[in-house]
Amino acid sequence: MRIVAVKERTIRLTAASRNSSISFDGMTASALAVHTDAYRDSKPLVGYAFDSIGRYAHGGLLRERFIPRLLDADAGDYCDDSGSIDPAKAWSVMMRNEKAGGHGERPGAVGLLDAALWDIAAKQAGLPLWAHLASVDNQPANNTIDIYASGGHYRAEKDIEMLRDDIRRSIGRGHTRFKIKIGGVTPDEDLRRIEAVLSLLEPGMTLAVDGNGTFSLDTAVTYAEKLSDYPIAWLEEPVHPLDYDLHRQLAGSCAIPLATGENIFSADDTRNLLRHGGLRPERDILQFDVSLSYGIVEYRKILEMMAAHSWQRKNCAPHAGHLLAFNVVAGLGLGLGETAMDESGLFGRLTAALPVTNGRATLPDAPGTGLETSPVFREIFSELLR
Repeated sequence: MRIVAVKERTIRLTAASRNSSISFDGMTASALAVHTDAYRDSKPLVGYAFDSIGRYAHGGLLRERFIPRLLDADAGDYCDDSGSIDPAKAWSVMMRNEKAGGHGERPGAVGLLDAALWDIAAKQAGLPLWAHLASVDNQPANNTIDIYASGGHYRAEKDIEMLRDDIRRSIGRGHTRFKIKIGGVTPDEDLRRIEAVLSLLEPGMTLAVDGNGTFSLDTAVTYAEKLSDYPIAWLEEPVHPLDYDLHRQLAGSCAIPLATGENIFSADDTRNLLRHGGLRPERDILQFDVSLSYGIVEYRKILEMMAAHSWQRKNCAPHAGHLLAFNVVAGLGLGLGETAMDESGLFGRLTAALPVTNGRATLPDAPGTGLETSPVFREIFSELLR
């Protein structure tokens, strides 16, 4: 088998929402299709990938460095002895002549290609990606996972009213776990938003809050003290994601579980967080973004590093909720998946067709990642099929 073409495009998300640190009205994302010379069920074997959210498209890096390396390589450089694509070997091809460190935007470009190659590998095996990953990693195969609905962004008008509408819709959809933003208004205003949500939740439902890494230590402590009076599932990214000592200081006094890691994009940075961040394996949550962290090949290294530091996989809740992350949660035995509360936007529509019952989502049985089963598949990938 040989990779014969890689096609990519930039998609404008244009979401009119904000958190405490950024607005999403100018956000972009990348989609790509890896075409091979192989066929399965009389159809060309193509691997698809769509970006995570919160960064920007990777077109320049893809076109200038990582796609040419794959296309210029010999098939034997990225295929196993049977002639099937080996994502780990392909990963090594993509990272040729890349210096250690420097984990900025590069991991997202590599992670996108990695996702498409795992899509191909699962299709070659005739398995959904979650089942293929379970087989590769010797995990129990299970296509039903715990998820939470993420949203609660700030609106310029009728903010609390619209927030309550979002929560009601999500409850009606089958969700039982929710996360909303904090830090974009005063602490007292945030508490009113939290109380408005909690008043809608039924017994057994949970609420987490996300500061998007904007708090000083004093502000984080203030929020932690105020939130201690409420049943908060976790306090997410209260301080800067790369200030490990600040995490350590906060973890030493905060009774609420902390969640972080979505803006740490490598096994190298994971090691530093686990060594120096003071996080507590018995209660805290790690949210490394699979797609933005060099993909599944690197994520498996991250899991090995976590195990060496006494962390369990159930403490993992990968950032960004669409089908790739869901497959990784199911296939590698992780704790929780994230999905968009707002199903009118592109990211929400990606998983809107999945059945959700009592806070658990059921993944498709189609071979590969399952992007072709999504109602927005043609909207994202039609230009890449030609």
